[in-house]
Amino acid sequence: MSFIECFKQAFNCLKTNKLRSFLTMLGIIMGVFSVIAIVAIGNATKAYVFGELEKLGANSLTIMYQTNNMTRNDYLTLDDLETVKNSSPDIKNVMTEITRSGTIRIGEHTRSASINGVSSQYKSIRSVDLVKGRFINSFDESAKSKVVVVDDMFIEKYFKNKEGLGETITLSAGNKRTKLKIVGIVSSESNFMGDVIDYNMFPADIYLPISTVQSIFYNYPYLNNITASVYEENQLKSAGKSIISALERKKKNKDIYISISSADQQKAFGQILGVVSMVLLVIAVITLIVGGIGIVNILLVSVTERIREIGIRKALGAQKSDIIMQFVTESIIMTGISGIIGIIMGILAGSIISKVIGIPPIVDFKVSILALAGSVLLGLLFGVYPAKKAADLDPIESLRYE
Repeated sequence: MSFIECFKQAFNCLKTNKLRSFLTMLGIIMGVFSVIAIVAIGNATKAYVFGELEKLGANSLTIMYQTNNMTRNDYLTLDDLETVKNSSPDIKNVMTEITRSGTIRIGEHTRSASINGVSSQYKSIRSVDLVKGRFINSFDESAKSKVVVVDDMFIEKYFKNKEGLGETITLSAGNKRTKLKIVGIVSSESNFMGDVIDYNMFPADIYLPISTVQSIFYNYPYLNNITASVYEENQLKSAGKSIISALERKKKNKDIYISISSADQQKAFGQILGVVSMVLLVIAVITLIVGGIGIVNILLVSVTERIREIGIRKALGAQKSDIIMQFVTESIIMTGISGIIGIIMGILAGSIISKVIGIPPIVDFKVSILALAGSVLLGLLFGVYPAKKAADLDPIESLRYE
């Protein structure tokens, strides 16, 4: 029997029991669908996270505390920025920031705010898209200027039909009320839930000189970290060592600070996302295997229903290989069609979910091809046993079967 004839017969047999064939295929469809969707969303999430880390500072490293056993002298302050800057010729820019919370009043409106106290070189390391005006500069920092930078969504909401620059808002924080003049407007950045969470549901991001924030909050001088950027990525490790050595000499204490580079952060996040994706893929593969077991089950039922047909075919000269080929072909057709449907559904689902959470979808076509090949291979593997059982039937006994 030719392959084309075998294919036609197998396809006709599947059409005869459409509902049963579809229900059998459903397990494979869901398995392939899960694999494609998980890989697409996983790749998109990884690209998004790496992109956000790039915005936090490409070729940058952060100096943090690695112990809580410190004296006052060990804490980082604004005076240490110059020490870090001069610690190595590879250092390009140095910045720091502190985050506090408070309440802002705009005319008759009030809302919570995330207060970002930043040093003058913040914009040189972090990705900031300035729309209008200017950002915090060195004069603001040294003079403790009462100025603020807000985002364009803030301006659109509270200063309609106005430019926004030069307007005044009142900040309530640290048991003080401080009037701040808007000197700059930055572009609001999208996030995971930016399209589904209302702007009013989370605090407004505002930027102030770090010295101004410190004066508002009881002149608290200590910093959580200092971030430095280098010219080339291969300079991160040596620059980190130089910074820590310089700080240890100045503070006259060791084993207090640790350097974490942007490359380290990317690697750590990549490993975490990789483990999560792998766990989800294992679950999807289990779904595929369960779908394959369903195919074995339905083909065994089909063998039982078609014993007499198999007997007639053998009596007319059909060989064992013909019977095996027919049942294996039926299995491959089911899994192949299931794989194609699953891939299409997975790509659509990945695109829809990525759009909802605001991440561009990334479809891995190699994985799609492997998923289709895997589903066909499952059809071949799980179709062999029922096919062999059918081929081994005795033709005389089969003809007597009622």
